[in-house]
Amino acid sequence: MKSLAILALAAIFLTACRKSPDQLAYQVVSARAHEPGAYTQGLQLSDGRLFESTGQYGESTLRELDPTTGNVLRKRPLAKTVFGEGLTILGKEMFVLTWKEKTAYVFEPDTFKPIRTHTYPGEGWGLTNDGTQLIMSDGTSTLRFITPADFTTIRTLEVMEGKQPLKNLNELEWIDGQIFANIYLTERIARISPETGQVTGWLDLTGLRNQLPKPNRAEVLNGIAYDAKTGHLLITGKYWPQMFEIKVEKK
Repeated sequence: MKSLAILALAAIFLTACRKSPDQLAYQVVSARAHEPGAYTQGLQLSDGRLFESTGQYGESTLRELDPTTGNVLRKRPLAKTVFGEGLTILGKEMFVLTWKEKTAYVFEPDTFKPIRTHTYPGEGWGLTNDGTQLIMSDGTSTLRFITPADFTTIRTLEVMEGKQPLKNLNELEWIDGQIFANIYLTERIARISPETGQVTGWLDLTGLRNQLPKPNRAEVLNGIAYDAKTGHLLITGKYWPQMFEIKVEKK
């Protein structure tokens, strides 16, 4: 039985390798304000509430935003000695990574009260979850699936575009059983199979940065939040003065 399962997985992998990734189309539904001083690292909608983590030493924060206006409803600074990275909410806990400090912070989402911390090897970049496990990026082509209770790695997943590893995986979002990953230093988002690691689609959002009001000091796109009610995405970036609600063509 094990050999049959291995053969089946191999067949899925080979099929994925032969098929070119979908080029996903999108349309802008609305544009909303976003604090231009926020160096966005993580973005997530949870039960209609919008949460964001920001980076930079001495400036890293955890925030709740009004999802309609983009106004900051409340904010908690992180220690000046850490560089905040991705965040995700699983159950009644919010997990926030740090870049080089090898520490994940766990907060109570309603109060931002600290619960505990965990350590991990290497760098922390993006974070999401599949409803059971955390999924973490570290800037390489490898994703880690992690137990939320103790932050142990259950398995790793090498992300490939065809036969080539896809590096610079950053901000992550779990959407309809697939992993969406922003590729750092680009305005592109890859859709990834959590079973095979193959890229199954590309979402090119270069046009969004060109729509930002000027003058601005906007840097790279980095912020993906999925709205399960509408099926739309909220997209922003580092120091972007706007968030965009977009509708992605399903394939």
